[in-house]
Amino acid sequence: MRALRAPEAVERGRKLFNSACSGCHGLHGEGGRGPKLSDGELVRGAKDEKLFSSIKNGVPGAGMPPFPLPDEQIRELLGFIRSLSAPAADVSVPGDPAAGRALFAGQAGCIRCHRIRGEGGFLGPDLTNIGAARTLLQIRNALVKPELRGDGEYRGVRVVLKTGRVIEGVMRNATNYAFEVQDNNGELHPLAAQEIEKIEYRRDPLMPSDYASKLSAAEIDHLIAFLSRQTARPRPNPDQEQTTAQ
Repeated sequence: MRALRAPEAVERGRKLFNSACSGCHGLHGEGGRGPKLSDGELVRGAKDEKLFSSIKNGVPGAGMPPFPLPDEQIRELLGFIRSLSAPAADVSVPGDPAAGRALFAGQAGCIRCHRIRGEGGFLGPDLTNIGAARTLLQIRNALVKPELRGDGEYRGVRVVLKTGRVIEGVMRNATNYAFEVQDNNGELHPLAAQEIEKIEYRRDPLMPSDYASKLSAAEIDHLIAFLSRQTARPRPNPDQEQTTAQ
């Protein structure tokens, strides 16, 4: 029994998952009463036949009840579960990539700090390949769950030199003797410790933490749809948008 992975089958599987499985496994497979399905540890190593049997027959002693659904629906459900730990670029997603591109460059303000194919700011990670490097859940969490982000590499900093000059940006390298700060324009400033009067790190992250309230659920879906299609790999489907941030 192979999972059905066509976009329309995965979408039907998503709807089944939301109604039958999300109460235990979370709406996006992030886990809850049931195990986490989105990071691949439980899913990637299991064959389709085993997962199919676990869904249809349940898992005795593990709190997983049987779901006596038609085989075709279980295969669709399995296709969606497989998609949870797949690279975002390989998964059918809700939302409009074109609307997400407009949000990226406009209301959401992402372009001020992030670059896609050479367009954008320097203070955050380059997102040219994010669709191939991250799952949909990882992209969603980066937007709406700031507590799960790893922002340490992109911590804002303000450096005051002994000459009175101030440099603001992110710290790229730091030792006891030398520092490198990248400013808002992308210029890298190598600094010796003896040049520096003081270094002030921002307490709040550079990336906004209010997207969940600033953007509607539909707008977040649009932004995720746009980001999920950013990949350095050639895409066989010309309808799956791969664009600059312009």
